[in-house]
Amino acid sequence: MFHCAFLCGMLLKISGQLRQISLVVFDCDGVLLNSMPAKVEAFRQWVKTYHPESTEPFMRHIMGSFGQSRVKQVEWLYAECLKKTLTPEQRDLEVQRFTDICEPLCAEAGWRPGSREFVEACKEAGIPRFVLSGTPQKPLEDMLQANGADASLFDQIVGSPPAKPQSMDRFIQETGLPAEAMLFIGDAQADAAAAAHAGVHFAYIPSEADRPSLPIATEVSDLRKLLP
Repeated sequence: MFHCAFLCGMLLKISGQLRQISLVVFDCDGVLLNSMPAKVEAFRQWVKTYHPESTEPFMRHIMGSFGQSRVKQVEWLYAECLKKTLTPEQRDLEVQRFTDICEPLCAEAGWRPGSREFVEACKEAGIPRFVLSGTPQKPLEDMLQANGADASLFDQIVGSPPAKPQSMDRFIQETGLPAEAMLFIGDAQADAAAAAHAGVHFAYIPSEADRPSLPIATEVSDLRKLLP
């Protein structure tokens, strides 16, 4: 499906030099969309409303664990803060409570400056563009659509589950691309870890999330700075 694009690629500024990249994978929150403040506020509202006693430790955890699914965040709260067994029914209820708070906030987030222009440059160069997010599939698609990210801008939009490392493995297997021809752009530890797991290039764009603990070779404040 993408063989011509894989052969051609485009030059991007990665790790201090121009590299031929044939596939770009984007995280969504804090990378494509300016939705990190909305996500932070949604988690804060959710935990203060339903589990106020756990607000402080939960929010500390959240800032260091963006990129994981909301299911994982709910499970962490119950296991580490509430010390309670979480049934599947409780988990689904809590996730839905969070989603009901989060989706209206994220619908008005808008694009990060430069991100749409970078996506369009990749499209013009003819290379595939994938979105890989810890947000569940339907809310992810709704959020992108609400912010004007129509389907023509991306070749695949992938939410959770599965986790990001497993999705990166699938991308490599299905495309047949060598890892050095792929770039993952993210803003959180989960993104850097998924890129390292797959052995692909990683570009870090800072957001409200805690800085990844892994070494960062490429950092930009605006995705247009990756263009030659």
